[in-house]
Amino acid sequence: MYFRHVMACLDHSPQSRRVLAEAAAIAEVMGAELTVLRVMEAGTQAMRRPVDPVDWDLGRREEEAELGRLVGEIGTLPEIHTEVMSGATADCICRKAHEAGVDLMVLGVGGRDRWTEWGLGSTVRQVAEHAAGSVLIVPETPANDVTRQKSGERVLVPLDSSTWAEAVLPIALRVARSRSAELVLLHAVPDISLTGNSPPDAHDEALRADLRHRNERVAQAYLDRIRALLPADALRTRVRLLSGEDPRRALARAVNEEAASLVVLSARGQGAHPDLPIGSTAEYLISAATVPVLLVRRPEAGSRPSAQAAPWRSRMVRAPV
Repeated sequence: MYFRHVMACLDHSPQSRRVLAEAAAIAEVMGAELTVLRVMEAGTQAMRRPVDPVDWDLGRREEEAELGRLVGEIGTLPEIHTEVMSGATADCICRKAHEAGVDLMVLGVGGRDRWTEWGLGSTVRQVAEHAAGSVLIVPETPANDVTRQKSGERVLVPLDSSTWAEAVLPIALRVARSRSAELVLLHAVPDISLTGNSPPDAHDEALRADLRHRNERVAQAYLDRIRALLPADALRTRVRLLSGEDPRRALARAVNEEAASLVVLSARGQGAHPDLPIGSTAEYLISAATVPVLLVRRPEAGSRPSAQAAPWRSRMVRAPV
């Protein structure tokens, strides 16, 4: 599973150059087509006023010229296209991705798209939840830059024993190899909780310890088995078992401790509800992201849009909770 069409979604913030650089690097590694998109967002008040066609065309030309300059800074790739759209940012991104068969969108968090009380900016959250393809989220101020320069790059892959999580390994391995980075496989063992109305006694604590040790032993064997299946010519690989706390918090802490340069994870895992676009662990990690996070959606059979395909907006219908 590799990407065929990458789209960098740029705003006017200084972060745009980093977003474009990340998108270009992925496109080069995957041998993918690259589209650079900018949306001239029309706010609610602006949409109520008539738009002067001449002013709009001049603005579009200025945006196209700026995109051309940004593209010129990243060097040459076989296929680079630029496009300027007008409308609501998330709507335009999802519509363009659907029409062009984009399977990876690269967006930054920051600038005008401020962090919300839920963690992600509104545009990134809408795209991550409603677009059909994978999403690479680039934080405004990546953490661990100094540490990473000293210790080398690391690509982290959280695994939970599901085929969904394991499906991202070919992508992570290819990216890690291109960056001469260490590939670190993570598995967080859920903490053991015992039911009851009274505090656990000595027997309960012994039972909990036995269960925890058993789960850790099985998890370690799983990580070792996955590592053994990686290609023999793979670069440095390492496994790390996490336990003793909530798996989501343990994974987020490991991302910072490892000074990761990229986290690659599946949008869905072992416990994901089929009606939800993003699993709880993936949502927690991307909401707390301090480094770029590549949220991978496994393509379904015939996932590439066709003339008969339902519009992307149909994905925005959520089942009642």
